[in-house]
Amino acid sequence: MQKVRILATGLLYLSRLLAIPYLATALYIIICFLFPHQLVHPVDGGQHFELHYPFTAIAFLRGDEYRFIYIFEMFAFIGLYGVFFWMLGNIFKTFREQKFFTTKGVRRLKVFYLLNFLAPIPFLVRHLADNYEVAIIVILAVLHWVLGIFAYFMAVIFSRGVQLQNEQDLIF
Repeated sequence: MQKVRILATGLLYLSRLLAIPYLATALYIIICFLFPHQLVHPVDGGQHFELHYPFTAIAFLRGDEYRFIYIFEMFAFIGLYGVFFWMLGNIFKTFREQKFFTTKGVRRLKVFYLLNFLAPIPFLVRHLADNYEVAIIVILAVLHWVLGIFAYFMAVIFSRGVQLQNEQDLIF
């Protein structure tokens, strides 16, 4: 069990290390578009845009279209991957605890599998409607659904473990 806790701790910190830049980038995108005249730099005659690193003239993100739906999708995609890595860290946090089978662990798994099942759907619908980068989005959606299925199975197992653990506690 000690090896599991050590591995879970390392993976927790790695997932947090990945989540924070994604979430910070999503926040930065929001800030930039709240103050577009100062922070959003149109290029190619206003067809595209660039976001620069804060307080520099070095391009950080480049957008293909200067339209609301594109900007919103860019923010949502980056933000949801930040949430994904944060939720993944919560799963690893569950494996660090003394008791694996807790209602908190089941709840974390439920949130994770729902995120993986539901989040790809709006992106898939939008890209299918626009016929834009469909293959990439289909592959990402399928990968997230497979991950969601495994998380669902784990949630069912953990839920049963909680039930058995509670029954065991009643006996003693």
